[in-house]
Amino acid sequence: MAILYSIPLPALSKHYTNGLYRIPPHPHRESLVAEPDSALVSAIDSLNRGDFEQAGIRCRQVLEHEPENAKAWHLAGIVHAQQNELNRAVECFEKAIQLRGDVANYHYNLGLAYQRLSDCDGAAEAYRRAVEIKPDFIEAQNNLGNCLIEKGEPTDAVDHFRKLAELFPDESVVHYNLANVLQDAGEYLDSIAAFRRAIELDPDFSSARENLGRALSDVKRYDEALDVWKAWLDHDPNNAVAKHMVVSITGEGTPERCEDDYVRETFDQNFAQSYEKQLERILYKVPELIGQAINSIGLDADDLDILDAGCGTGLCAAVLRPLAGRLVGVDLSGDMLDEATKRGVYDDLHEHELTGYLNSGVGPFDLIVSGDTLCYFGDLKEVLAGMRNCLKDDGHVVFTVEQRKIDDDPDSDFGSETETPYKPYELQPHGRYRHDESYVRDTLEEVGFSTIDIAYGTLRMERGREVIGLIVTATLNA
Repeated sequence: MAILYSIPLPALSKHYTNGLYRIPPHPHRESLVAEPDSALVSAIDSLNRGDFEQAGIRCRQVLEHEPENAKAWHLAGIVHAQQNELNRAVECFEKAIQLRGDVANYHYNLGLAYQRLSDCDGAAEAYRRAVEIKPDFIEAQNNLGNCLIEKGEPTDAVDHFRKLAELFPDESVVHYNLANVLQDAGEYLDSIAAFRRAIELDPDFSSARENLGRALSDVKRYDEALDVWKAWLDHDPNNAVAKHMVVSITGEGTPERCEDDYVRETFDQNFAQSYEKQLERILYKVPELIGQAINSIGLDADDLDILDAGCGTGLCAAVLRPLAGRLVGVDLSGDMLDEATKRGVYDDLHEHELTGYLNSGVGPFDLIVSGDTLCYFGDLKEVLAGMRNCLKDDGHVVFTVEQRKIDDDPDSDFGSETETPYKPYELQPHGRYRHDESYVRDTLEEVGFSTIDIAYGTLRMERGREVIGLIVTATLNA
């Protein structure tokens, strides 16, 4: 099935983007006589086992005997694609299409390769051709719609998915994708209805439940959002995301930080793979703000020991690598680290909960940076103390949190009818914490930092509104 998009930020959602390369079905061995055909059978077997080296050998054996064998070129393309050799994959798929242009799977797999090369025009054209050959090819139809999103053609994407919903009224993924593009287009009521329809068709569709709850929270229909989270818990009592989001609305049993399972399930593989493209849509500025904060410290070196604490996909690496003799990243989500690994700029990457990692004897570091990670912590004392203990003398920390203040978010009525003591940090209905400036400063001083500077900046846009954050720099006592 053409795959997806998730939502740790209110302005993000889990969209389907790319599916898996489609390996041909296993042919009937009885019908194969010639040696090249036997090699194709072996190539398909090897592909299904994930043995790409052996699959490649078998494809080459076939092509030595039959250089115009379209099936062999197609299988060779899949072998290269599965190893992220995308340009070679494109060449093989195009050769297969030259020989047999009437096979929808060839065009579909070409589209996937182009899409992963960020060639949306090439991908869209390949998907269109696949659909012309096979109009009910729902994976190609879905990926075509998502190409239109990536190309910046939201109106066309909405029209495309509306038509798909008419053609495939009982396909939950179609209604799900329609809901996502409607949400992007600001058609929130229709979007919510489409999410509900996707869940009706597939009660196990967790991403639809998640996006529906967040969509309702985004438009401040908190009672309905709470009903969605509770219904999800009834359906899946151990779901960490649903548990956390119920707490974010009710405030009952608020944890001092987000649970590990919540973070892992939020930043899953599908979300990790579309994470950076979605951040572009919301004008995400955290890496830029981190860079400005580092410049304000006056660091002028290229041999620093640096920790990227909560590195995610590595968005801050471009700022940190020029300063680093050694650059280490740590993150709780293995799927996000897989994306960071592809950058090839970290010396070490560790899958670990941040506080536990800091308390494990790592370091010392000259600089610890944490961009958009401490918003998953309420109480900051333990994590900041851990950073302090991992720094060299005169070491620095730079981090961001979302701003919390007494008159925070004046157009929000969340919690306004209940008089509760003011807290220096608060879990918001979107599942993230906001922090008071004085609390951040006091906590830093308490754990041993001296020179502290706190600036304000726009972290991102959220439904057309600026999300203001604190950009914090702090230095240890000399």
